[in-house]
Amino acid sequence: MIEYVLLAASVVIIGFVYKLLADSGFFAKIEPTVSTSPTNLSKPLVVYYKYHVGAYSGVANILKEAKSLLPSGSTTFGIYYDNPDVVAPHLLQSAVGILAEDGKDLYEDNYAQQLVRYGYEKMQLPKVDRAIQASQPSSGGILSFLALVNRTIGIVKNFISENRLEVSHCVEFYGPDSISIEFPLDHTDDFIVHDYLSTSSLEAKLARRKFDSDEEESESEPDGAVDEEDDVEFESPESQ
Repeated sequence: MIEYVLLAASVVIIGFVYKLLADSGFFAKIEPTVSTSPTNLSKPLVVYYKYHVGAYSGVANILKEAKSLLPSGSTTFGIYYDNPDVVAPHLLQSAVGILAEDGKDLYEDNYAQQLVRYGYEKMQLPKVDRAIQASQPSSGGILSFLALVNRTIGIVKNFISENRLEVSHCVEFYGPDSISIEFPLDHTDDFIVHDYLSTSSLEAKLARRKFDSDEEESESEPDGAVDEEDDVEFESPESQ
């Protein structure tokens, strides 16, 4: 009897795990295409974003914050400017935040001031004529991002390589039940935020900042102990 109970429990657990992974996109059929009407970038979009420098895994905190400031079901996004296979993690640049639906500034009255107060900047993304596109299911949790990073992105990269396509930025949209990956093939300069720097310029800026920081720390340190010889009191000839 116990064996049947354990077997039934195992089947339920396996079924639950399978559904969880499936809903997160691990088993979805990923079919990248070059689209003339990409899901999101086929129209102008108003977004609120924060500029981020560092490993792309670090944007999760910004996305979490952005979602907490808006109603449930809001779509977040990320523009990823650098190829992590080429650029060092500490030099990766991105812009992540929240999407105002249909290119309309729906958050102007209710949410814009709050977003700006938290450091988000407003920007309009252009309509593009062509983009590489792929999508996967999403449960909205960490498993979906693991499926995206470890599976979906790799499939899209292979498609780009096999078709010898030239891309620059990757734009990802995180909806309530799906993630859309779109690489614009035109108007790419219009996706660059004003904070963005070339990799060499960013590297030089970070090096200068580190040098200045080291200089400040050096100046703030005490001069050190006084030599013992300087502490010796010599008697004057008159006192002898």
